[in-house]
Amino acid sequence: MSLKDTARTVAVLTTLHGAIGDQLKTAKRDLEAGLKEAKAETGTQKIAVSLDEGHDIGTVSLVQPKAAAAVTDADAFTAWVLENYGSEITRRFVTEVKPGFQKKILDALTAAGTAEWADPETGVIHEVPGVAMQGRAAYTRLTVPDVGKAAIAEAWREGRLGAAMPPAITPGPAEDAPDDGTVAKMQRELAELRERDAWLSALEAAGVDNWSGMEYAISLRDGGED
Repeated sequence: MSLKDTARTVAVLTTLHGAIGDQLKTAKRDLEAGLKEAKAETGTQKIAVSLDEGHDIGTVSLVQPKAAAAVTDADAFTAWVLENYGSEITRRFVTEVKPGFQKKILDALTAAGTAEWADPETGVIHEVPGVAMQGRAAYTRLTVPDVGKAAIAEAWREGRLGAAMPPAITPGPAEDAPDDGTVAKMQRELAELRERDAWLSALEAAGVDNWSGMEYAISLRDGGED
């Protein structure tokens, strides 16, 4: 592939990637909003994904993470660590808890679902100050196995994706496209050209370039004698 061809490919793919990316963000927001509404109305949190009303190719579900521990009062949390675990404090111009220890505490509290932490070494249970369990926003999870991806690829090649295709990469309006008669004519002409090319290739392989009338044929091709 030439440098110019590569540049064209990058330009086309970049443009399509941008268009698809913007539409994907919008579609994901719409999907998440729809799932949240469905959960509120009917309790539905998971739906199947299918093509052409055929076999399911995957699933999409609304995932509600459990509440996670978060530092809500940094001063209170730092004071507790300083009093009980001074070695986990980093002193610069300010006093702060080492990130690794903070993560360790928050992960343990998240797993326990409470702001109480049991020191695994001493067994002492601490009511950790400055930390609270906070809810997290729900999000959607799309699961498409390999067989589903293959089905989508096949549907794309065969032009069966319909409304699922973003407008930015679908063909133009129907009135701009050739009618069925034109398409059929083009297909016939293409078949004839392929057949003729096969015949000429066979003649070349048989040594037609040594034929005595070769120069005359070239002249006719270039618009010479009739």
